[in-house]
Amino acid sequence: MRLFVALAVPEGPRREAARRVEAVRGALPPARWVDLATLHLTLVFLGDVGGTQGSGLSGLAAGLARACAPHRPFELRLAGGGTYPPRRPARVAWMGIEAGGELAALQAEVARAAGAALAGSGYEPETRAYHPHVTLARCSDPWPPAAAEAFAAAFAGPIGEPFAAARAVLVESRLGAGGARHREAASFPLQGAERA
Repeated sequence: MRLFVALAVPEGPRREAARRVEAVRGALPPARWVDLATLHLTLVFLGDVGGTQGSGLSGLAAGLARACAPHRPFELRLAGGGTYPPRRPARVAWMGIEAGGELAALQAEVARAAGAALAGSGYEPETRAYHPHVTLARCSDPWPPAAAEAFAAAFAGPIGEPFAAARAVLVESRLGAGGARHREAASFPLQGAERA
């Protein structure tokens, strides 16, 4: 079962992202563009975690719920864009995120909870620093610098209105023809509850 934990991007910012994608897409080399209807900010990618069905999935969900509950909803905004890896032929095109310290704190707690719940399952926690972004495209053939620059220029500045992050979701991702299909497996409200 391929899983990740994310914050959903609401309709308004998704529409603005779609407008910008459509304005620049034809001028860029081929890429696998994400389904903009399921646009999200990944907090933790868990990958193919085999032991998370049944009670394993319940334990993971319970740990994630405990990690999310103490956090209050907070504001995010899509802003800017670029490509990875930096200063090299592009493999991934992304939009940036403007956020305060609340996002980093939530991501760290979600990562800790996932690591604890999946200990012994073969899950390997990410060791790189978290860099929040929303993936828009994956480039099978890396884009040259001119294409990466054109993409970044199309996504300069704020993208849509700020929005509230009020819940995290555990998403099951199934790969298939036409790209990944996502199914929400569980939802975890940010309630601002007192810590036990």
